[in-house]
Amino acid sequence: MNFNLDQIASAASMPADESDAPLNLPKAIVGALAGALVVGLIYGVIGRFVAEFSYVAVLVGSASGLAAVKLGGRASPIAGGVAAVASLVMILAAKLIVGAPEGTSWVSYHTTMFDILFCYIANPVAAFVAGGTGLGRGLLRKLPF
Repeated sequence: MNFNLDQIASAASMPADESDAPLNLPKAIVGALAGALVVGLIYGVIGRFVAEFSYVAVLVGSASGLAAVKLGGRASPIAGGVAAVASLVMILAAKLIVGAPEGTSWVSYHTTMFDILFCYIANPVAAFVAGGTGLGRGLLRKLPF
């Protein structure tokens, strides 16, 4: 495999027209909260009635960060931080919706290795990367809205 570091650096750098866009911080915060709420509720309901897939929790963080960028106008470390906190809180709320099987404690059921890795670490990291660094710009451009 050939990796061209110049291509990677240019893909990660923000074009001048996007870096000049003003940040609407209140809208970015609303986007982060709304993205986490909507996708987190979907995660909780599906986990309750179908099955819980811990690795899908990364989608909650990604949706929160991308919604913050979409509504806020551009990426911001503050919006990324709000998205990370909102997605982590929403995952905890979703896990309350999921509950635990009878005879199992809630804490032991929701602190498995996969839960810790995907729900409590990768989820807020994905939210911060998507909302705080702007690395999700390519995906945002492909969305129809």
